[in-house]
Amino acid sequence: MRIGRRALMTLAAATTARQALAQEDEYPSRTIRLVVPRAPGGGSDIIARLLTPSLSARLGQTVVVENRSDAAAVIGTELVSRARPDGYTLYLADNAFYFNPSIQPNLPYDTLRDFSAVTMLAQGPVILIVNAAVPARNLAELVALAKAQPGTLTFASGGIGSSTHFAGVLLNLQAGIDTTHVPFRSSGPALSALLSGQVTMQFGGISSARKLIESGEIRAIALTGEARDPSMPDVPTFTEAGVSGVDVNSYWGMHAPANTPLAIRRKLRDLIAASMREPELNRRLREAAYSPVLNTPEEHQAQTNAVVAKWIEIGKRVNLNT
Repeated sequence: MRIGRRALMTLAAATTARQALAQEDEYPSRTIRLVVPRAPGGGSDIIARLLTPSLSARLGQTVVVENRSDAAAVIGTELVSRARPDGYTLYLADNAFYFNPSIQPNLPYDTLRDFSAVTMLAQGPVILIVNAAVPARNLAELVALAKAQPGTLTFASGGIGSSTHFAGVLLNLQAGIDTTHVPFRSSGPALSALLSGQVTMQFGGISSARKLIESGEIRAIALTGEARDPSMPDVPTFTEAGVSGVDVNSYWGMHAPANTPLAIRRKLRDLIAASMREPELNRRLREAAYSPVLNTPEEHQAQTNAVVAKWIEIGKRVNLNT
């Protein structure tokens, strides 16, 4: 008996659907690796290690954090782009993932083509901190110091293309100053450089800097965002401190290799959301200035597309490589 083309297509679709359902039912059956493209101690590593114990328990399988770092967050990203799309390799993105297409035209992967979104985990402000020996006690004094010594002050970031890098670029632009960018593999090593006096200031995350600010070893100057952060209510926003337009925040998203089944990504998103809404974990996240987002895979894919397009357009008008 001859089977028509339409019947074959219907049969193929049904088979694919059954395979997807079976794959979802069986998933996960072994250890999952979560690739973090930053060194230990920075914002990306901290949120990964806060999340994974609860997520492992909910999945019934261990989620292992694997740090694959470089100053531009490319090594770990490329690794995931080439992994099998089976849900056993995940990627914890920070701003470099969304911003790199605007500053690196020859990436060894395609940000939109080679990845499938799971969820936007959280967002948070970028904080400007200085070594306690720096004489500036507020943003106005720091800007005046930079203008008096053009080209000599340095700012550390968590890497090229990160929110902490772009915050420094925007401060230079909006305040009319000339400070030199010094990128590190994450905010952790950048903070160590600040403490040792290798750099004048650092743009980083509250999660890694808060205890040192409270101890007086470093000084908080200002942070991004429209309002003060509840975790550090005494630190003004850049706009409050007199410089508007420093409006980049940090993002942390979860992604998987392209073509990872939507059913698996939805399952992951739901379990991640349940974990991050646990009262104790939610409290710890918010104390570290992470504001959970937890949108759907479809919503985060649209969000990723929009953010990448936005910064490519900005990159045409502003030099983002400084």
